[in-house]
Amino acid sequence: MSGFLGTNWFNNSYGSGGPTDLSQSDFEAAFTSRSGAATWTYDDSTYGNYLTLVSPGGNTFYRTNSHYSGGFPKESYIQWNISGYGRCGFYIYKNTNATNNTHLESLGSVSYNYIHNTTVQEFTGIEPTFVNGANATSGNIRLDPWHSATEGSYVNIGTAKYYGDSNPVFFRTGIDEDSNFYLETYQSGGTSQPPHDGTGFTKTGPYYVIESSGQISTDSTTSGLVNYGNDNFQFAWGNYDGGAVESMRRVVVRTT
Repeated sequence: MSGFLGTNWFNNSYGSGGPTDLSQSDFEAAFTSRSGAATWTYDDSTYGNYLTLVSPGGNTFYRTNSHYSGGFPKESYIQWNISGYGRCGFYIYKNTNATNNTHLESLGSVSYNYIHNTTVQEFTGIEPTFVNGANATSGNIRLDPWHSATEGSYVNIGTAKYYGDSNPVFFRTGIDEDSNFYLETYQSGGTSQPPHDGTGFTKTGPYYVIESSGQISTDSTTSGLVNYGNDNFQFAWGNYDGGAVESMRRVVVRTT
């Protein structure tokens, strides 16, 4: 390993037990660039693995997905910072042994536009943005929940800090030990990756999503939460059309 994912970083990234970091080689194999949609930069000395979305114009929208063999099991998640322009999140959907990063579009029942309108296979995500706009260092974080193209009501939380701040907000989303979809935020802990147990950071969440309505819940006992049971999953992301280009930085995946 080299650069951002060096030995000291790995030795301090986990906290006390839990999922461990996907190796750099496995990350690069599973998360790949797509021309006209999104470009990955790997192992940068400052920002680690980061994703730059493309805004091609002409109502051109692309959905891109991880292609991790067999899919990710429960107790796996992705963690990242944002700039805050738009489509700032990662989403999940049930794995069907995706073999390339256009698998999500090949499934058929996908709306032509924004990625959150996707309806396939329990597609779920909570999109974070900043109320004060891109590169914000003040104002609220806005969390906008989606499930299978159904939007719930957004909630405003915490204080926005983009990836270039000395205390950027880290977002974490995936499937927990009970197979529920969730999103959490980690704040006020510096630029190093929050460990699995969140030591040194202020945590908010977890935020769950109700399957029938797309609404957010903070109660894990709420009836009808998005739950993947024993199904593995892939991560998804997508570009958007017009405006400045979103970049999601310090991306790390942890899995069991």
